[in-house]
Amino acid sequence: MQQSEIRKLTEADFPGFAHIAIQAFPANKENTLEYKEKLAGNLLRTQQKSGNIEFYGLFREGKLLGGMRLHSFELNLFGKIVPAGGVGLVAVDLLHKKEKVAKELIEFFIRHFKEKGMSVTLLYPFSPGFYKKMGYGYGTKMNQYQIKPGSFPGADSKEGLTMLTETDGNAIRECYNRFAKKTHGMILKTAYDIEKIFENPENRVAGFFSGSELKGYIVFGFEQVDKKNFLRNHLVVRELIYETPKALSGLAVFLNTQADQIERVIFNTQDDALEYMLGDPANSSNHLIPSVFHETNTSGVGLMYRVSLPENISTHFSGRHFNHVSTCFTMRIHDSFLLEEPSFVCLKLEDGMLGEGKEEEAEFEIELDGSDMSSLLMGAVNARKLYQFGRMKVSDPSYLGLIEKAFQTDPKPVCMTPF
Repeated sequence: MQQSEIRKLTEADFPGFAHIAIQAFPANKENTLEYKEKLAGNLLRTQQKSGNIEFYGLFREGKLLGGMRLHSFELNLFGKIVPAGGVGLVAVDLLHKKEKVAKELIEFFIRHFKEKGMSVTLLYPFSPGFYKKMGYGYGTKMNQYQIKPGSFPGADSKEGLTMLTETDGNAIRECYNRFAKKTHGMILKTAYDIEKIFENPENRVAGFFSGSELKGYIVFGFEQVDKKNFLRNHLVVRELIYETPKALSGLAVFLNTQADQIERVIFNTQDDALEYMLGDPANSSNHLIPSVFHETNTSGVGLMYRVSLPENISTHFSGRHFNHVSTCFTMRIHDSFLLEEPSFVCLKLEDGMLGEGKEEEAEFEIELDGSDMSSLLMGAVNARKLYQFGRMKVSDPSYLGLIEKAFQTDPKPVCMTPF
């Protein structure tokens, strides 16, 4: 195989990358010279203006064969804000599929952030199974609800509700980041992220103020139900943030009052208990699950995490509390993507606080794949489930209850950042 070079894209490289991206992801993209030039310009401006997004390409003999977008994030990891890496828009030239271009790009992505000392990287998979083989574990499921507007709780007053504009950008960012700093898994917003909200002409933003402070907001748009009838529309929630129950109630009132013109509110959320807020949680499918369970939502796996520095677990996950458990154990972690031999780490818990352990003091050993280890450390999966499904081995099963208690977390990681 020809030697590959992976480097940051220059201005001259973006037209070529735009062409590759259009062919790799053709949906809603025009295969015209004008569109390619527009996309290339937009990608270049993102790299120049965002402050935390860079594009990299893989070249062989000077030819660009594929590329990707790398993100430097600030991630809430159990209450501790840590740097983390993300990847998106992984695209390969159609003529060079099955030549390990994507594999080499992802290897570079993992190493790139590993060398910066970042333990956690994350991505949205085009194929969950493909990235699971690369050591990425599943995060929290996404649930899509399709709710009648009148099912949201209403009220006689709309006090505190107002429509927001670009001039409210700082207030939106402050509101979001206050919420993010209290929520495991959230990624802090940058000023550029706020600009992108208002650059999209389809976005509308409604906010809820308590006094002079924004305590919640909703970013939404509309989706036509019937192309032959412009009066039939759904309201699509793209982002909903609330800091207090009062703020959520105010935003719910806003959604409730749209009932005269909106058929359904489409809401994607990692909260799987929304039915307790709603008058009628059933979606529009009219499906019954035996015996008589009314379909409320559909769900799917998406965001995936990889913990790439097992030897630094005790440092990077120091913000996580392991439920007052005290023990010492070893973890044998298999990573067939980057390492031929499993890695080995000894951890000690003292009243739930994590530190490095000594092998001679270990009471038991856990053995599992790096993808499942990542999900377990992020709090996305129950340890007993991994054991029951044969995904985790325990040298002494009598410790399983202790392990389950130690790794139990609520809530699971929440992420609202698309990338």
